[in-house]
Amino acid sequence: MSENSSTLEEISRQAHTLPRVNHCLAAIVRKKILKGEDLFPDIFGISHEKRRFVEVLITGKGVLLTGEYGVAKTDLAKHLLGLINEYMAQEAVYYVKRCPVQEDPAVLLNYMGDTQGRNAHFLPEPCPICKKMIEDMKGDKARIQVARFERIVEGRGFARVQGGGDVLPEEIVGTYNLIKLAQIGDPFDPRVFEPGKIGQSSRGLLFVDEIGKLPETAQHALIQAAQESIVTPSKSRETFPVDFLLAATTNPMDEQYICGAVRDRLVSIKIPLVGIEDEIKIVQKEAERVSPAVYVPRIFLKLAVEIVRALRTDEHLEMGPRTSINTALIGRSSALLEGKSIISFCNMKEGIYTAILGKALFEDKTDIEKRIDDIFPAVADYIARELDGLGLDEIVRAYRNTWGDDTKWSAKNVKQLITGEAETAELEKLAAWIYRFENINKCNIHDVASEYLCAYERGCDLHA
Repeated sequence: MSENSSTLEEISRQAHTLPRVNHCLAAIVRKKILKGEDLFPDIFGISHEKRRFVEVLITGKGVLLTGEYGVAKTDLAKHLLGLINEYMAQEAVYYVKRCPVQEDPAVLLNYMGDTQGRNAHFLPEPCPICKKMIEDMKGDKARIQVARFERIVEGRGFARVQGGGDVLPEEIVGTYNLIKLAQIGDPFDPRVFEPGKIGQSSRGLLFVDEIGKLPETAQHALIQAAQESIVTPSKSRETFPVDFLLAATTNPMDEQYICGAVRDRLVSIKIPLVGIEDEIKIVQKEAERVSPAVYVPRIFLKLAVEIVRALRTDEHLEMGPRTSINTALIGRSSALLEGKSIISFCNMKEGIYTAILGKALFEDKTDIEKRIDDIFPAVADYIARELDGLGLDEIVRAYRNTWGDDTKWSAKNVKQLITGEAETAELEKLAAWIYRFENINKCNIHDVASEYLCAYERGCDLHA
């Protein structure tokens, strides 16, 4: 038997108590808060909303996250899964191996009359399959196998329902496999019952993405479990106890399609768009996740985010932070195709136009492209403004005097200029700015300086 496997008899000697999922979440959240740790370290901004999210779930109520596309609603649910797994990595949480709803051994022990330290009056009856198992084993605890949750995974402690018009209630509540029933002949045989998303998520998290897009019948399938912590599979007269956290998302357009009975059982939390600095952090984080590494200089990144944000009011476009992320990813691909490890201004411009036009309908693309042209700033003016009035003309002159008018900008030449006799106070200021605002663990200071100065000089030439 593996170290993560055990028997009901061994568990009975431990005075094992039933940890409900919301109590597990409360324990790990409390521990992290006392340590001063961020509950959602990769989700920037929305600090109040993140706190309210866990506060509601700890009560045992379900949460409805409402917000525009790309505001981290799905990321919040994914991080919630991580918190539960973090608890299970630290604490021993068990389930009955043959149980389709991952029942806790304490439930079986209580049913069998072993109530030692188990808060018996709070425990449900075992599911029908576990009852049948106890009967078949003649109450022999040594023959009933249990296992420790190493982590909850899809289908065991976690399930995701993706909103769409083709989702059937049976997918959510589960059903009996009639073919297997005809073959086996025993409706309580575990091989007959096929748990739905609710049963799969028991002891963990049920994530319903875009709940407003579900048919009303599929939405109704959630009500019994959300209200009573039980689920009745289709074609069954038996109920199964379940214990799960419910996190659902919707965009504002589909919120009206959430039926009242479901909405009444959820606490709605509005997730707003973050500020520009947090959006820059989000885009930077996503760009740095991709291999091979290609660095996105902050000024080019900020330009992309500003243009996307300026166009969000356009009625022909639906753009959230994902569009900003796409500008950086496409710009990264453009640089990668050129064999570069850093995005140039031209690469970033390619990313901006491609990502934004990719959100427009065919008939609107010409008008949208003109709008981008109209709001796109003169690059030399933009870089000069972002570099806070540094004497960029002086730096360009020093570079040309040293290397000649026809020499391309390169990190090698910039480095020699900074370390050589031609070094100026303005170059020192530029280096200091890069050290302060760029991620110097991810980039080379001379590469970044070269790209900024190249874009500035070319921008000046265009406006000459």
